Amino acid sequence: MYLTYDEFKALGISDISEENFNKAITKAEIQIDMVTNFFYADGLHDLQNDLISPKKRLNMRAKAFKKALGIIICYAIETGVSSSNDAISGNIKSLSIGRTHLDTSGTDSATYGNSAVPNEAMALLFFWELLYKGVDYR
Repeated sequence: MYLTYDEFKALGISDISEENFNKAITKAEIQIDMVTNFFYADGLHDLQNDLISPKKRLNMRAKAFKKALGIIICYAIETGVSSSNDAISGNIKSLSIGRTHLDTSGTDSATYGNSAVPNEAMALLFFWELLYKGVDYR
């Protein structure tokens, strides 16, 4: 698990319940692994070591990865879009979260490509060079 509930709460993104967090974390991890080409999966890179690294770039990259995962979890819970299939089907036409209202009619998507990763998370991953750089299948 890349992110614990306590770490999620510390990010200050949302005040979702631990139960909802636990329901969303697995699918969110699948989504972030897909767009990062499993950067921190299976020991290719060590997230925990990057978090405590004296090298500021590694430390900031790891924090951005966790924040992007937190954004994906929050998005999945608040919109119901937690898989590529949900994102492709386009069932979500409008959404209100607090004082923010998003109307997707007339726009392609609030997520990246065919993933359930919101654009805000993608921007973080892009900035810290965590995105997969292979041939795009879309």
